[in-house]
Amino acid sequence: MIGGLSFVLGFAMNHGSICTVIATTELIEQKRPARFVALVECALWAAIGYTVLGASPTMQDVWAPVIYLAAAACVFGVGIYVNGACIFGSVGHFGNGDIDFGFTFLGVFAVLCFAFLIGGEVNQMPVSAAPPIGLQLLILALAALLVVRFSVFNSGKNFQRLTLAMCAIGMTSAVISVLAPRFSITTTIGSILSIPVAGILIFICMFGGSLVSARLRNRRFVLKRPTRLDIIRRMLGGLLMGLGALLIPGGNDTLLLVGFPMGAWQAVLAYLLIVATLALLIARFGSAARSWS
Repeated sequence: MIGGLSFVLGFAMNHGSICTVIATTELIEQKRPARFVALVECALWAAIGYTVLGASPTMQDVWAPVIYLAAAACVFGVGIYVNGACIFGSVGHFGNGDIDFGFTFLGVFAVLCFAFLIGGEVNQMPVSAAPPIGLQLLILALAALLVVRFSVFNSGKNFQRLTLAMCAIGMTSAVISVLAPRFSITTTIGSILSIPVAGILIFICMFGGSLVSARLRNRRFVLKRPTRLDIIRRMLGGLLMGLGALLIPGGNDTLLLVGFPMGAWQAVLAYLLIVATLALLIARFGSAARSWS
């Protein structure tokens, strides 16, 4: 079940080409907020999944104090800008044959390994809380956002693609989190350290799903040879993302798929700071991030 759900998760991330960097680029450069609305929908889908399962979203470590959380969020925002994609986008890009994004996860893995070796992963008491609103209100909020996004996106085909992708990501992540409680997309490779069998299975199946999605969409699959600059950028971006995720704790996926559903104000603050940092960098230096579907 974990393998199948992880495959769907990776397939959906590539199929919807959903990424915080793409969403912010479209917002700043094209004044199109639709993908940001879709990201909030993803969090609502996850909350609905937890509610239906009768489970509570759980952070495996306590939230960092505000000053550290704010600094870590800014570091993570710089990291995803340098990398050119967030966690969702990195999985999607890898499926497109951009194998240099594998170095992003290698950078994240390096930070997590270092923390693990020096005892940085102290056994904190997990933080758990049920979604703050009931199932009916969650469904009403989701319906309202769908209406809003349809009106601003004004594209039936892309509307359907994003809706299906957000539903798949939110629901499958909720089920995987129940089956493998220490799972996080940010630490997919790092999860191998704490949940070896499930971590390896999730890693292989998630990236396999992304590869299959790209193959079905393009009818072909071409590996793109990375340049030295590409490798340096992805590694540096991954290191910064890993450092930020270690201190928050969690990356943009954890904030959206765990923090938001549990109603944690820390998750909202951290995500807003990530987006604000990213927006400032895009406004100043521009961004080449573009949707591929």
